[in-house]
Amino acid sequence: MQLKQTQRLIAFFISLLISANVLAKPQRIVSLNLCADQLLMALLPPERLIAITPLAANPEASYLYQKAAQYHQHSSRIEEIMALKPDLIVAGEFTAQPTNQLLEELGYKVIKLGLPINSDGIFQQVRFLGQQIGEPARAEALVLAMHKQLANIIGAQDNRYQRAAVYYANGFTAGQQTIVNEILTMAGLRNIAAELNLDYVAPLSLESLLASKPDILLLGRSNNNTNSLAHQILQHQAIHRYAALKQVKRITIPDRYWSCAGPSSFAAASYLQQQLLAQPL
Repeated sequence: MQLKQTQRLIAFFISLLISANVLAKPQRIVSLNLCADQLLMALLPPERLIAITPLAANPEASYLYQKAAQYHQHSSRIEEIMALKPDLIVAGEFTAQPTNQLLEELGYKVIKLGLPINSDGIFQQVRFLGQQIGEPARAEALVLAMHKQLANIIGAQDNRYQRAAVYYANGFTAGQQTIVNEILTMAGLRNIAAELNLDYVAPLSLESLLASKPDILLLGRSNNNTNSLAHQILQHQAIHRYAALKQVKRITIPDRYWSCAGPSSFAAASYLQQQLLAQPL
């Protein structure tokens, strides 16, 4: 009899601990940022991630655009966010700052995610987010999966492809201190913008681009409007002639692969390696 009572007491306290753990976890999480959308969708079901941004469903911008169909999308209006009664709001450190500040002043808990520039930063951010949402085990599983993917990417590096230049609309490139630079490094490439000591997203003239003699040209595309004035430089005859004369590989990577730092970054490096294999020397 005493043994049964002891077992019941143990079961009762275990149930209390489980209930307390569930209550401690945020149950109504709202994302205000595309990159937060993608990390949270990788960690949470729709029952707890109750709203994401419309950008998450955009196939040009979001790596998880198909999964986004499972989640409610908000319009970013303060009144709509308040009506959702969130117990945690996840935002970007550098986006929608007036909205973030107002929500904090109204008493909502808002955490802000920065912009990792390397794989270690991605792992740290995923672990931090896992702690904040009460899912450290899920976060650790995601980190482990990314570590395995990174090992496969490093194992697939091909030293034949050495120097790459990223070129965006309006003549910009991605230099040091960017996740794009990390993606190129993971794929086994040397970023010409880093060689030129350019930091962040920086302008690069067409003359400087061609003078750097890239082996690979990665042409950015922000949207389907490739006939816009901003995109015309990517269609410049000098680029076409140089690529044909020097047998330079020209690759366009969809923006959804590197619009955010996260699981998509490793997918971007893998995608880049696949594209290089599809264009043999």
